[in-house]
Amino acid sequence: MRKTFALLMAPVLTAGLLSGCGGNTNAPAQGAKESGSSSAPKVELTWWVVQDEDAQGKYYDEMIDAFQKQNPNVKIKREIIPTDKINEKLSIAANTGQLPDVQQGSIFWPLSYAYKDLMVPLDDIIDKDDFDDAILKSVSVNNKIYIYPNNTVAIGLVVNKDLFKEKGALDLLPKNMEPWTMDQFLKAAKAVTDPAKGTYGYAMYAADVLGDQGHHAMLWGFGGKSFSDDNKKAILNSPEGIEGLKFYVNLVDEKVVPPGAAGLKATEVINNMFPQGKIGMTMGNIGHIGAFEKSFTDGTNKRFDMDLVPYPTKDGKGTNSVLFGYGTWVWKTKNTQNIEWAKKFTQFMNSKENMAKFAEIPSVVPTRKSLAANYKEDSFQAKTIKLFKYAGNIGVSVPGYAETRSAFYPELQAALTKAKTPEQALNDWVKKANDIIERSSK
Repeated sequence: MRKTFALLMAPVLTAGLLSGCGGNTNAPAQGAKESGSSSAPKVELTWWVVQDEDAQGKYYDEMIDAFQKQNPNVKIKREIIPTDKINEKLSIAANTGQLPDVQQGSIFWPLSYAYKDLMVPLDDIIDKDDFDDAILKSVSVNNKIYIYPNNTVAIGLVVNKDLFKEKGALDLLPKNMEPWTMDQFLKAAKAVTDPAKGTYGYAMYAADVLGDQGHHAMLWGFGGKSFSDDNKKAILNSPEGIEGLKFYVNLVDEKVVPPGAAGLKATEVINNMFPQGKIGMTMGNIGHIGAFEKSFTDGTNKRFDMDLVPYPTKDGKGTNSVLFGYGTWVWKTKNTQNIEWAKKFTQFMNSKENMAKFAEIPSVVPTRKSLAANYKEDSFQAKTIKLFKYAGNIGVSVPGYAETRSAFYPELQAALTKAKTPEQALNDWVKKANDIIERSSK
């Protein structure tokens, strides 16, 4: 589910106001038995999806057909919501009591709504032992799971191997997802930077919120964190965080990033400059790789060999990543019967068997640990799975996350343009972020 959405990294939503009631559910098999009765209540569920690939639509239709066959009393209406409309549509729906029953989409969208009691906890329908703790934590609020994760990617650095080959610098890149240091990263970036040819080592941008996961992952390389573990405070202005931003600013000084990076958008640098062969390394995930491949296939750009490598760290003993996942969740409407059946459908479509079918789509990386062995060691999927355990806290579950996110990039711009020192920029962002968190927690 990706090509458009993974590239744009749509922001999380502002929370709406609505009250409702929750409900319990039985397993899908039990639901199927109940629905066989002539007295089974008629149920119609509305299912919102963001669908950027035909293959996903086909899979979704198969899930609907299979579930309705088992449960003939249930009808599911699937509505495709454009990526650029989802924020507005959900905000309106939340405030007017018109939320759908169930939804499939990015985990970046809904978690702020859990603080408003608009989402249904799903702990009772998830077999937790088959999921990494980092993944379950990324879809939880106050220790309750609100999204059934089914497709999770993790960011790393997507590399233009051909550009490194041309410069005789391929050996500067880590092999087999081995960790590497900041010094090694900078050396590699310098090796492929050639302003005369318009090529630069690293894809930097800071004009808006999009792609901000990459900023945080790089700053974390010196040991800093963006938010406290309890999601109550922004803490990136630690000595480690400041050291990370100083390194980031130095990339501008070293001229290994595109000129005017502070004013460039992620969509321009990642979507255009990288597949055009002008960038050596960019923040990205398997979804980006699929989009780049498409641009090669349709003739938009000349094909080149790519790889996925981890983000560097100061000591080279690990890496950092951000989970960018998708899943299914149930909205807390006032219809308890629909909530019950929406949970049954959520559990059904995310069973191990059905998630394996979903994983047949090339851009999908299933979240179940039991399905990880299906991928070859050198595949992008297998490399992505190796990054899961290094996921840091980008703040998706933080109250007021969307606002804290919007407050970050102006401070980053100020640091990159030397309008503020790295310490001043991070201090100012932390103060703004903590004010937002406090206000949003009330």
